[in-house]
Amino acid sequence: MTQNILLVYCRRTMHYSPKKVAATIGIPVSVYREIESGEVLLTYEQARKMAVLYKTETHYFFESAQQLDLLLSSRIIIQTLKADNDRLQAELHKMNERSDIH
Repeated sequence: MTQNILLVYCRRTMHYSPKKVAATIGIPVSVYREIESGEVLLTYEQARKMAVLYKTETHYFFESAQQLDLLLSSRIIIQTLKADNDRLQAELHKMNERSDIH
């Protein structure tokens, strides 16, 4: 399971519920849960509000969200490329079998 560890850590350390954090930054709790899971990218404005809530710097939250997004995007790209590679290898194998027959 992928998570924005910084968001989870801060929330749990302060003993805040997802509902409290979501209300503080002005979004539905379902969207906050998607942000924590990396399904939705945290905006700069949301990161700013979280920084106020946790009394820290905005860039920590914003950069961690961007890094998670990059990691998840890279994972999807790698999976896609591997699937394409497997498909092409199978096609090449079939072509080689046909050329061996003739």
